Amino acid sequence: MKNFQSLFAVLVLLAAAKIGAAQGVAANTGGLYSTLNDFVNHKLTYPIDCNQSANKLKLNELFESSTGYVIYRGEKHAFDKSKVYGYRSCKNKNYRFYKNSAYQIIDTAGFYIYYQYMQEEKVKGKGLVKTDEYFFSTNGNGPVLLLTADNLKSAFPDNSRFHYALDAQFKSDKDLLSYDGYQKTYKIKYLYSQSLK
Repeated sequence: MKNFQSLFAVLVLLAAAKIGAAQGVAANTGGLYSTLNDFVNHKLTYPIDCNQSANKLKLNELFESSTGYVIYRGEKHAFDKSKVYGYRSCKNKNYRFYKNSAYQIIDTAGFYIYYQYMQEEKVKGKGLVKTDEYFFSTNGNGPVLLLTADNLKSAFPDNSRFHYALDAQFKSDKDLLSYDGYQKTYKIKYLYSQSLK
């Protein structure tokens, strides 16, 4: 009986080590998501090992170029941003391409919320100002819109419970991304899910 327990303990430790190793490799892997379905299923096209400098994902973000490339197993593979869904960075962040721009996907429950660090000219002639901007889409392939109460109401025109919750809970558009630590979700996501009941 002791031999069986020892064998069982060794097998459990080996399985845990194998799972840990597999998660470690996945944590340091970047690459392209060809489709929304690939993103949902965590399936990377041209997965690159971020620990190897020979592997590379280049987005050509200057002037919002429509192309990029991946160096995978020593070969360069070009891609058109309008023909792939997005990518996973070596920092384990997922992005979606929309109109040649990359938007970081920060939440997918109910509807998608995105983040983008932008530079814009706020006052003419005063130079560029860097801002954090948040966006949303009603689903993974929908148009990416600025996250405002008015845009949310337009995107969900038949959900009056959600409209009333937006008016009651948020004083400004900046408040839309408040996080509820108790529910472990964005408040807007909680209100949206409650409005569907």
